[in-house]
Amino acid sequence: MKLLKTNGPQEEDEINLWRKMLEGNTSCYEQLVGRTYGLLFQYGCRFSSDREMLKDCIQDVFLEIWEKRNVLNPQIPPRAYLLASVRRRIHRVMQRNRVQTTDNIEKSLSDFNVEFSAEYLFIQSEQDQQLAKRITCVLNELPRRQQEAIFLRFFNDLERDEIADIMDIHPQSVSNLLQSAFRTIKMQWKIIVSLIHILAN
Repeated sequence: MKLLKTNGPQEEDEINLWRKMLEGNTSCYEQLVGRTYGLLFQYGCRFSSDREMLKDCIQDVFLEIWEKRNVLNPQIPPRAYLLASVRRRIHRVMQRNRVQTTDNIEKSLSDFNVEFSAEYLFIQSEQDQQLAKRITCVLNELPRRQQEAIFLRFFNDLERDEIADIMDIHPQSVSNLLQSAFRTIKMQWKIIVSLIHILAN
């Protein structure tokens, strides 16, 4: 996992809480849980609808972090580390809870399921809302691995190396996923713009 990058105020707060938590500060540990739990649960819901299982996985991750705090690196980005840990925990539990072939195991690792909506884009005008809905339709039709990369990069502001750690793939594979997604979006965008031009006339 790479060293810290330049961060916004929210991430700086998480980093400070992470470092103090690793020093044994229980208050900072509780604050870190409170600040990141919603994000981790939202991310977990992309892989499974079993809410109780997800809650147990997140709880197990936080308990393990507390127990391992003396050996964890204070310089790693906490958000990316937590997302990667929860992702691995969920897949381990899913694999343990059902008999799978190798193909099924590989499929479960790519079972990311996100429903992008216009609200993600924070668009307010009615005309732009219609455009945003068309864009999100394109996003929702992307392969799931591309959706996950887009979700982590642009909706959670994570860097390529952080996404690679979370998805357990090579950084270049992240770039390939994003580039493939961009090609599809660009092609569909031209069609959308053409349709809007036709409708406007």
